[in-house]
Amino acid sequence: MAEDAESRVRAKRSDDRMGHLDRLSKLPDSLLCQVLLNLPTKDVVKTSVLSSRWENIWRSVPGLDLGYGDFPDYNAFVSFVDSFLGFNRESCLQNFKLNYQYLRLKYKWNWTELDNANVTRWINTVIKRKVEHLHVLDGRWLEDEMQIPQTVYTCESLVSLKLSDVIFNNPKSVSLPCVKVMHLDIVKFANDWAFEMLISGCPVLESLTIERSACDNVDHLRVCSQSLLSFTLLGHCNGDMDEEQVVAIDAPRLEYLKLYCHSFIINNPASLVKMAIHIRFNLSFEKRFDPNDLPKRNMIRNFLLGISNVKEMDISSYTLEAIYNYSRCERLPLFRNLSSLHADFDDYRWEMLPVFLESCPNLKSLSLGFSKSPGEEPISILPEPHCNLPSLEFIDIGKPMVEEATELELMSYFLENSTILKKLTLRLGDFRGNEESAFLKKLLTIPRLSSSCQVVIL
Repeated sequence: MAEDAESRVRAKRSDDRMGHLDRLSKLPDSLLCQVLLNLPTKDVVKTSVLSSRWENIWRSVPGLDLGYGDFPDYNAFVSFVDSFLGFNRESCLQNFKLNYQYLRLKYKWNWTELDNANVTRWINTVIKRKVEHLHVLDGRWLEDEMQIPQTVYTCESLVSLKLSDVIFNNPKSVSLPCVKVMHLDIVKFANDWAFEMLISGCPVLESLTIERSACDNVDHLRVCSQSLLSFTLLGHCNGDMDEEQVVAIDAPRLEYLKLYCHSFIINNPASLVKMAIHIRFNLSFEKRFDPNDLPKRNMIRNFLLGISNVKEMDISSYTLEAIYNYSRCERLPLFRNLSSLHADFDDYRWEMLPVFLESCPNLKSLSLGFSKSPGEEPISILPEPHCNLPSLEFIDIGKPMVEEATELELMSYFLENSTILKKLTLRLGDFRGNEESAFLKKLLTIPRLSSSCQVVIL
């Protein structure tokens, strides 16, 4: 009896498993295709071996997502893309993501005009099929550059557009009425006007990411958009770039801003809530801050006033250094709405931080990161009495220092000046022998202004 019962249980479990597979197989093709749309095409094709039910499902998936290394040679690559686009050619495509970065390195392909012709032909085909998400990553580093065909500039179905290592020539017109997300990675434009036409032709654009190179042909990067909510600018802070290039944005609905550049002008910043900034203000080791440089002071003043309403901020030590130097000449604006701040230091010069913190009267949470990197000569920081930090409740120091005296000095600043501090989290470095015990004893001797402060050692 017991054996029969156990056998029935095993049989039921087996039936349940088979039933589960049957239920999956009985799903309509349209639903299965939407599930498979989230997988790379090479994995979608593998489902054809599951059963006869799955043998041809992959052909109806409304998207293509191919990466480098998916094919043994160039001819196989071209043949597969042509074949796939030949299936269901009257139906619409949701995704076309073509990433052939590094293929030349792996297979030593000789790129010719034929390669550009193939990609152009594929893009024109998917545009006709009303593609919604077009991602083309060339990866030939602007050698035999791929030019984006004119059909892309007026595609009414596009919702997201991601381009890498391609050329955007002078368009006759740009009309992308549905594009909400755009990512431009080392895209070369014919001139400033071509870039501005692209942005102005996207009336519902919400998210824009630009990764720049020294040869993108845009000297005055101006972003004017009434719909933009998020803007990220990267790769505009290296030695090859013209330090005086202009970057300006006018986006009254902008909520998130991430900048890695030399200088920046922002207009209509009333909606800005969160930002990450690594801006040198065209300053470097060779070109230090000059208190008599009034245009430079005006640039920094206008920028600080423009971002003074943000609530969350991530800031680099280079930007803090420029702000500190500016504060020796003019009073900093108050950041009354700032409640959360993260600061990254490429060295241990935390002494420039208090000047900025004292302009943040409602700051509640602060996190710091430190890394020791030799190179630039340290700035001269003037000693001065520190003011209390009346609103700071949480401090997290994410990476330990290796200089005990500097770390203890930093702990003293926070513990002795934070009125209502609730928790300070500190990560210890690699101490030797009794060094850790000695450090902790010194830490315990630091007086605390807040009676409820908890120090957590990780």
